[in-house]
Amino acid sequence: MAEMSPKPVSLLRRAAEAMLAVSMFGMVCAVFLNVVLRYLFNTGLAGYEELSRLLFVWLVCVGAVLATVDNQHLRFDLVVDRLPAPAQRLCRWLSRALIGWALYHLLVGAWAQILVGIDSRSPVLGYPLGLAAAAIFTMAACMAVLLLREMARELFCRRAAGCGDASTQSAK
Repeated sequence: MAEMSPKPVSLLRRAAEAMLAVSMFGMVCAVFLNVVLRYLFNTGLAGYEELSRLLFVWLVCVGAVLATVDNQHLRFDLVVDRLPAPAQRLCRWLSRALIGWALYHLLVGAWAQILVGIDSRSPVLGYPLGLAAAAIFTMAACMAVLLLREMARELFCRRAAGCGDASTQSAK
């Protein structure tokens, strides 16, 4: 039996999960090594603090994108679930509009920070400080694409038979 090639989305997910694992491992090693060095030798490696801080920012941003893909972000839907279907749809579209507005501001703000930080260097390692803002920009851009995909799916699913509720479908 011939093996099928993995979907690009699956490959991206695995790459993101691998990035999360490597970031977490790097942070744990950096912090543990610094604690041991400080406790035993009364010294430490200053660059490891910068590295763990940068890895943490990327870890949070990539994790937020994966949570968006899996529809796992926190939401409060106690009231919305008790509304009639048209009101639920209206609430979904209003929340998407607010999310889009917030993502727009994240994109604009992160881009401004990238431009400011691209020429600034971290004190010890010397990496461009815009790398941290690049994580936020990447996160907001990915979330915006996922939001547009969710909106298109619901719009076009309403016209197709047997599509189900687009807000409860998890993107895979």
